[in-house]
Amino acid sequence: MIEAVVFDIGNVLAAFDWDGFLHGLGLEPQVREGMARAVFMSDQWKQVDLGLMSDEELVAAFTANAPRLAAEIRRVFEAWQYSVTEYPFAEEWVRGLREKGYRVYVLSNYGRTMFGYAKEHFGFLKHLDGGVVSYAVNKIKPDPDIYKELIGRYGLTPERTVFLDDLPENLAAAEALGFKTVLVTDHAATVEGLRRLGVE
Repeated sequence: MIEAVVFDIGNVLAAFDWDGFLHGLGLEPQVREGMARAVFMSDQWKQVDLGLMSDEELVAAFTANAPRLAAEIRRVFEAWQYSVTEYPFAEEWVRGLREKGYRVYVLSNYGRTMFGYAKEHFGFLKHLDGGVVSYAVNKIKPDPDIYKELIGRYGLTPERTVFLDDLPENLAAAEALGFKTVLVTDHAATVEGLRRLGVE
């Protein structure tokens, strides 16, 4: 019997659409491509979620990838929290699961500044029983230690917990610790995946 549901946030409860965000800034196509490589697709992006670098250190690291785009990188950094938007169904979904008696948590790779915005604007967060966000523990999925942090903090039994994520490697790490898992592709398929595990 499933007792708890653990959600990733990006592309599960909220859309992480950095490409659409860059389009929305009105940047020229070549600039958008350069920005994507320098920031969102760079090796340094993991440092955002790890929470070990200050905002200024992050800007410097991204700028080093594309010095000619320094001004644009600064502009993106000052607004990148808007690259993540809560899904319309998220709050009702989380609240509904809690009302049915499930404990509900998040386990998400998320940077400090971006999560600060989420805490003020994402409605589903107020319905959670708790969660672990990567920047706060300096660990990111699929590192097994971040899953163990969640287990230990909330006394979860992995075999009675289902974890939802959009990345197979993150699900594989959870399964290795005993979690049930559902790969998130779209909302309807995810709800059906939960139903197959007995979560209505």
